[in-house]
This record gives sequence, C-alpha cells and structure tokens, in this order.
Amino acid sequence: MARTRSKKQSEVKRAIETIREFILEGKLRDIQKFPSESKLAEDLGMSRLTVREALIVLENEGYITRRQGSSTVVTTFARKLTGKIDKAGELGSLITDTGHKLKVDNISWSWETSTKEQAEALNISEGEELLVVKKRFLADTTPAAYCVNRIPRSYLEGVEFSVQDLAEHIFTFIEEQCDLNFSHDFMEVVPSITDENLSDVLDLEYHTPLLRFDITKHTIQGDAIMYNTDYYVHDLIKFTASRTISHS
Repeated sequence: MARTRSKKQSEVKRAIETIREFILEGKLRDIQKFPSESKLAEDLGMSRLTVREALIVLENEGYITRRQGSSTVVTTFARKLTGKIDKAGELGSLITDTGHKLKVDNISWSWETSTKEQAEALNISEGEELLVVKKRFLADTTPAAYCVNRIPRSYLEGVEFSVQDLAEHIFTFIEEQCDLNFSHDFMEVVPSITDENLSDVLDLEYHTPLLRFDITKHTIQGDAIMYNTDYYVHDLIKFTASRTISHS
C-alpha cells in the first residue's frame, strides 16, 4: 500500500513539475486555450486523475485559474515569471539569483515541545514534540536571512539525519524521508524588529526593522507538515508572491 501511494505521489509530482516548466518556458503561457485534462494526460502519458491532482496544486500555487464550465487559464502572475522560481521554498535560489554566493551556517537543531500557536498551525496537540531547526543564510559574507523550521516528531520516527540534511535543502529531505510532497503554504507577514539574538546573528543594530514571515507548509493532501518563521534582511531578499482571491 505504501509503495502504491509513493508511486502515485511521484507521478503527481512529475506532472506538476512538467506542467509548471511548460508554463515558465512559455509553451503554455501564451496560447489562447489551455489544454484539457484529457489532452494533457495523453501528452504526458499519465492518467487523467494524476493530471487533475497536478492542476489543483498549480492552482493553489497561483499558476493557473480554473472555473467550472470554462477553460483553464494561466494567471497574470505566472505570465510575469521569466524563469524558474524556488517552488520548494528554499532560500538558496533567492540569494544566488541576485548574483551572490550562497552559504548556510549557524545550523542547530533540538527537540522542543510545541506552543499553543505552533500546535494550532500544525493541527497537533499542544505540547507534542517538534524538531526545531535554526540556520542562517548568507549572501557572499553578508547575513541575509535567519530561518526556524518546525516539524512534528510524529513524521520523523525512525528517520536518521545529519546537520547537513537540515541545512539548505531541508524541504527536499523531508519530502524524500517522509514520503510526501509539499504542495502549498500559507504565509503571514508579521512586523518585526531585531532582538539581541537576531541583531547578533544578522549583524544588525538592535531594534532594526525586519521582514518576518510565519509560514505553514502543506502537502498535496492538505496536511500541515512544517511551521516556519523566516526573518529576511529586506535589501538582500526579494521575491514575488501571489494571492488567490475567493469570490463568494
């Protein structure tokens, strides 16, 4: 059963990546009508159900919009993208894309009990254990971001890891080791200033304004797997975000 589910998730992930690449490379961006599910399934050599699940994910990511009874269209957000974006949420490409050399240091991890806020975000009971990973991202030699990743221990039973597994590509590591695929996240922007620890880690003056993002990462099935807090030095980290507007 687990092998079947893993194979299914891999097929959906491959469909997502292929269709996303078609959009970014312009193969689907400028056409008048987006291919139907059956046509995409035929072109990709996959089942229609697999393609349907992939399109749901791409809609959540902001690449397409779908209306019942009408065709699928590529969003304005996707049309403005000129190349790959860091779909997994790793910060590395945001730094290297600006021409800087990436370095990740000050990596630490610990097992901690979840707070009420963290438990609510991850849909677990308050006090359940979390793996808490902290690390700093540098652009050349300049601190650019400080990140705190939190994953429920229940997803990591029997999983062995090293400090490097938790560094730059932690999202890829979690996907592979926990047999899941990240699909979308919910991000809250929180006004913040540096405390003594952040001032020291990011080499900023005390009470310097920061961009803080609280991010909950979800799987294709909608399960909340990670709850992260990222602090960005605003003149070094830039990215484009999209919002899905619901019409009721």
